[in-house]
Amino acid sequence: MIQKDFDFVVSLADTFFAQKYIQKRLKLIEREEITGWEIWFQVEFSLFLESQRAESIAEWDREYLYSIDRRRSKERDYMAIDFIFRKKRSAVGRYIALEIKQNRNVSSCIKGMMEDACKVALVRASHDDLRSMWTLGIHPAVEHEVLMKKVGNYAEEYDVELLSNCIVSKEIKKTNLVYTIF
Repeated sequence: MIQKDFDFVVSLADTFFAQKYIQKRLKLIEREEITGWEIWFQVEFSLFLESQRAESIAEWDREYLYSIDRRRSKERDYMAIDFIFRKKRSAVGRYIALEIKQNRNVSSCIKGMMEDACKVALVRASHDDLRSMWTLGIHPAVEHEVLMKKVGNYAEEYDVELLSNCIVSKEIKKTNLVYTIF
C-alpha cells in the first residue's frame, strides 16, 4: 500500500508540474525572486486535484484539521494538514496526507519537510484516518548526491524513518527548480 500511495503522489506531482502554465509561473517566481508563494501553490494544486476527480481522485480537502495527541504535544490541540485526498476505488475514509514546502534554500526546504513529517506523527490515534503521509518540497536544483545527503542527515536528526524506494527528486522543466517527495 505504501509504495502504491507513493507512486500515486509522484504521478500527481508529475502531471501537475508538466503543465506549461505552472512551469511559466514558477519560472517567473524564480526570475523575480518572489517569496511566500506557498499559498499560491496550494490554490493551484487544489484546482488541479479538483480537475482529477473524474480520473483518479475520489475526494480531497485542504488545510484539514486534526486533533493532536496531547501526551505527545503540549503546545496545541489541533493542526492543519495541507492536503488530504483519497484515490478512486480505495477504502472510504482512508486518506493520503500531503504537506507542501517551498524554499529558495535547499537545506531549509528539506528541514521543513522533516518537521512536517514529525508534525503529522502527532495526530491523535482516535482521529487518524491517514493511510500514508508524504511531503513535497519545491527548491532550487542541486546535485542529486548533495540532496540525498541533506535528506539523510535531516532524517537522522529528526528521527524520521524514510523508505529508500519512496524518495524522489525531479526537475521542473523550464526552471532551475526541482520537487522532492518523501
